[in-house]
Amino acid sequence: MPETLLSELREYANKNHFLDVSEELRSILRERWLEQNDPYSTELEKLRKNIEQVTMPEKIEALKSDLKKLLEELK
Repeated sequence: MPETLLSELREYANKNHFLDVSEELRSILRERWLEQNDPYSTELEKLRKNIEQVTMPEKIEALKSDLKKLLEELK
């Protein structure tokens, strides 16, 4: 295995809190297999994450306005 590939795998393993490179390899292979097995589910998951990110600022603004109302009621 090329040394650069091994070092990148070690970095990813540390980042993802795996004990060694073999666990990282299994994780990568599992992700790729799931993508190939059911490509639409991975696309749906990506869309769900994007929707969550889009709605987060709206939720924050709603919480801010609710907090302002509560503060005004307390005064």
